[in-house]
Amino acid sequence: MEQYIVYALTRQVTLTYSIQATVNQQKQSFKELLIELGKTDSNEIESILAEREVVEPEAETITRLQQQIRNKSRK
Repeated sequence: MEQYIVYALTRQVTLTYSIQATVNQQKQSFKELLIELGKTDSNEIESILAEREVVEPEAETITRLQQQIRNKSRK
């Protein structure tokens, strides 16, 4: 029984460490990407947004999102 407890705790610690290492790696990659992309001024952002195609969201999506918001606000 003791061996199983040690095994279970070891797996939990290993899993937690692996997840944290992955998150840290993703954060670092994101920071590097932001540096690589550089900064954009507000005029260029407005220009890009003006060129995009605007579409109406699907009714099902709106209903689902509204329900999720209601559920979370009740907690």
